[in-house]
This record gives sequence, structure tokens and C-alpha cells, in this order.
Amino acid sequence: MSTTAPVSKKPVMAVHTEGSGPPLIMLHGGFGCWRHWVRNVGPLSEHFTVHAFDLPCYGESAPVPKELPGDEYLDIVYREIGRRFPGPEKLRFAGFSFGGAISTYLSGRLGDRVSHLALISPGGFPPRKGGFRNMMSYKAARGNEELMQKTVRHNLLQHMLFYYESLDEQAIEIQRYCVDHTTYDSRKVSRGGGLAENLEKITCKLMLLWGEKDDFDFRPADESIAQIRAVIPEVEVHRIPKAGHWSAYENAPEVNRRLIDFLTRDG
Repeated sequence: MSTTAPVSKKPVMAVHTEGSGPPLIMLHGGFGCWRHWVRNVGPLSEHFTVHAFDLPCYGESAPVPKELPGDEYLDIVYREIGRRFPGPEKLRFAGFSFGGAISTYLSGRLGDRVSHLALISPGGFPPRKGGFRNMMSYKAARGNEELMQKTVRHNLLQHMLFYYESLDEQAIEIQRYCVDHTTYDSRKVSRGGGLAENLEKITCKLMLLWGEKDDFDFRPADESIAQIRAVIPEVEVHRIPKAGHWSAYENAPEVNRRLIDFLTRDG
């Protein structure tokens, strides 16, 4: 199997950077891009130099082969972060869903270089048998704009947002852009089952944020949180009110408050 990456003039990982202060690396969820953090970058940039990345094959980043295994994908991200941040300066990570699984992997591998890790409904749990996801197919909607818009709206409310009033034009536009700029299956990482193993390797402070309404039969909130507590009993956990899976968007003020409080503590 060939894993030679297609030739691209795009960066391995495009980045949106704002602010000044210690570096904060933010990694988005599946079918995402840096704009998963569109309501968070501004407030956080008042305290940090925020680096909100597009992961490989997402947003404006370069593609990798679709058949690339999850462990090799993670290694690409690790090498790129090491290239971008070569010095001894402490790093902080915030990761959402797919990006949470990646942030945990990076924090374990980087060891003492990481001072803080904030996880927002992270992926990386072992696959569960059963559980129903009422999702529409983006692939089936390709070429049919009316169906694509319906699919985007439906899937946002099924998986990302809990409250209908959260389904505004900005959320729809972000999701549509991200769907059109995704070429890698995030499930190779987010359902790869490596979260617990990687949590065992971290040496940094850890905080977990989880939307109060982010609770599905295919990913029960209490069970997922318990799996993290089984590895790190002292983990700081906050359920975010009035929010589903994409809590950093749906209740940005509360997520920003929690992130700033945690990430500004001494490492």
C-alpha cells in the first residue's frame, strides 16, 4: 500500500494565529477546521498567542493519502508541531473531539514540554457496539445543493448542536466549508481507542469540558468521563450548560471562561 502524499503547495498544517503571550495550540474536531474555535480565538488571544490549526487534510492544509493509518497520521502532526515549536517554551493544548484525541497523543509524546491540556468532549475511546447515529450522508448529497444544505443542517443538530436556536447561519456556513475541505476519515483516530493509553503518558495539568447535552447512546457522557477518571482520578471536569457536542460554539462564553481560568494557572 502506497502512502506517498500527493504533491501540494499547501502547508502541512495551515494555521490561524492571533494574540501575544505563551503559545496555545488549538486542534479542531472531525469534519472541521480552525473555525471550530471561531468564538474562542478572540477572547483567548488576550492571554495567549493562539495557534488554531487546520489538521492535515482539513481546511487549508495539505492532503495526505486517504488510506494512511491513524498512527501514521498522528506522527505527521507530531513532526509538524515539533517543527513549528522547536524551542523549550512550554506549550498548552486545547483539543475538541478528534482534536482532543490528537492533543492527548501529542501531550503524552511531548512530555514535560506541555504544561496544560484542555479536552472538550475528546475522541479516542474504543469503538462501541450498538448505538444509533441518525446522520445523513454528505457523499450522497454531493452535486445536489438543496440536499447538501439539508444534510448539513440535519447533521449539525444530530451531532454537534443541541438547541435549534444555535443553528445559525454562521454554524451552517462553517460546517459546509469544513465538509467541502475534508479528505481524511477522522474515525481512524477518534475511534482508535488510544485515549486512555495516551492519558497515562501525560505529565501536565488536565481539564475536561463536556456539554451537558452531549450525551448519546453511541457515546454516553457519564461512561466516557468515567473512562478518563479511571486513568486520571484527579482530572478536573466541568459539564458545560446549554450546550451539546460543539460546546465551544454553542456556549462560547462559558467555555472561554473555563479555558482562561485553567490555562492561566501556573504550569
